[in-house]
Amino acid sequence: MLDFNEDKPIIGVVHLLPLPGSPGFESLEPILTRALSDAKSLIDGGVDGLIIENYGDRPFMKRVSKMTVSSFSMVCAKIEEMCDLPMGINVLRNDWESALSMAKSLGSSFVRVNVYIGCCITPEGIMEGEAGNIMRFRKKHDIDASIFADIQVKHADVHYPKDMVTAAVEASERGMVDALIVSGKRTGKPVDLEDLEKAKYSVDVPVLVGSGIDDKNVKEVLNHSDGAIVGTYFKEDGVTSNPVSEERVKHLLKEIERYR
Repeated sequence: MLDFNEDKPIIGVVHLLPLPGSPGFESLEPILTRALSDAKSLIDGGVDGLIIENYGDRPFMKRVSKMTVSSFSMVCAKIEEMCDLPMGINVLRNDWESALSMAKSLGSSFVRVNVYIGCCITPEGIMEGEAGNIMRFRKKHDIDASIFADIQVKHADVHYPKDMVTAAVEASERGMVDALIVSGKRTGKPVDLEDLEKAKYSVDVPVLVGSGIDDKNVKEVLNHSDGAIVGTYFKEDGVTSNPVSEERVKHLLKEIERYR
């Protein structure tokens, strides 16, 4: 079960500006200002939860620095002060240990793990899923956060499992994941509905859509999923790097309420 008030929650993304240690970092003040403003727009617009990610830290690292974790945690703590919604953490590109450690200290509801099972080639290099280590780490440190895992993850050439059904079943049954995420090929790109249906109807855990939701496809997408993570559509002019537009958030949530 997902820990949200709505049966099919809409989770808004707070994309952080470049954090200390990344090539694009300039200063902490604009990072915090943008993050709090985006979070407020998402909350006031009516989302059911938030997920915070270090989207500005390109080129991404497989494991991030202590500098990144400390500043990332500070921003999350400030957002948490103004938010009583479920909150998640995604440490790009695939630093599940940092994400779970942050979730433990912050009391976050969930973390997103981009490569949870199998093996794929990404712009950051070869990545292998570490479901066994992840679940043992969570158990060892008594971390309550749920694991939301991508399958057939975007921005990657997946070598195993190649097909969506196998990926979903392996992650949910052998991987014991709490929820699955199915996305398009790249950030902001729509999900393949056939792939979404394959995942949704082959497992017993919730399946979320991780990219490409808009006011035209939301009804059809939610009909075959258990919720969605929305980033790009909520931004001004639908551009991922722009600030969140509260008007766009309200517009999409209005469309969703008609469906609900």
